[in-house]
Amino acid sequence: MLVLAIYFVMFIFQTSVYANANAFTSFSCFSMGGAGYLYQSANTQIKNPAVFNKSRSFTTSIVKYPASIRSQSLNLNLPTENFVFSSSLKHLSYGVFKGYDEYGRSIGSYKSYETWVDGYFAKKINSFPIYLGSSMSIKSSNFHNANSKNLSTSFGLIKNFKNENNSIGISINQFGINFFNGKRSYTNPRIVLSSSKKLKYLPAISYIDFLQEKNHTEVFMGICFIYSEKIKILAGSSTRKFDQNTSQSLITSLLGSTGFGLSYGTKKILVQYGFYYYGIGTRVDGLNIGMSF
Repeated sequence: MLVLAIYFVMFIFQTSVYANANAFTSFSCFSMGGAGYLYQSANTQIKNPAVFNKSRSFTTSIVKYPASIRSQSLNLNLPTENFVFSSSLKHLSYGVFKGYDEYGRSIGSYKSYETWVDGYFAKKINSFPIYLGSSMSIKSSNFHNANSKNLSTSFGLIKNFKNENNSIGISINQFGINFFNGKRSYTNPRIVLSSSKKLKYLPAISYIDFLQEKNHTEVFMGICFIYSEKIKILAGSSTRKFDQNTSQSLITSLLGSTGFGLSYGTKKILVQYGFYYYGIGTRVDGLNIGMSF
């Protein structure tokens, strides 16, 4: 377990600082295995910015990783008839560590963490009809002597068919500039093609997303079962199952890169719980609590 924890911390450190990849910060990020860019959730960063969430709500999320890594976030979603504005504050803490100099002498403790602010704006174009959206994110990462600042933006378009659950969309995500220890670089955008479809013979909506980044393509597939007006069950996986598979056991291989979730909502309160398994055998748990007003 210690080896798995160290591997997980190094994986998060490398992707967060050098690749500027967003870690999971809410239930909606991983409950369908990373799928659901068209899923109507306010408190998630893996979504098409044009998603038109009609719920006027305040949401808080907590995600627990292995090795005492935790994520906390707050989100405010403010819709009107043709516009939606959403903003969130996210904080990812990697914990407190003891620092040593080159001679092995203690130089005190330090914290490693990331904090960022997101703002989303979506507009409904009635004449087509389509939805257009954009977002901006300001992110600060601190890992002892390693500091990174990032400013990124995203753009999206969604076309609905007769049923609003039957949609296609395209988004260009996280295109921006990064400053790492005073050195400037540019982040490669992620291009995502997405679709959602209400199934004909099941009370469910399927989601599929194709993510293209640096000549590398990943496919995410998820499903949301609508048990009743209040209860939804989510599940999904992706092609990351093959990349992360360490062949530890049959169960670990089957569950790797797979997410599950349960959502209970009324007109005033929304409670969501989900978990996600990495291919290395570690598990992430997340809880969302939202209030409509």
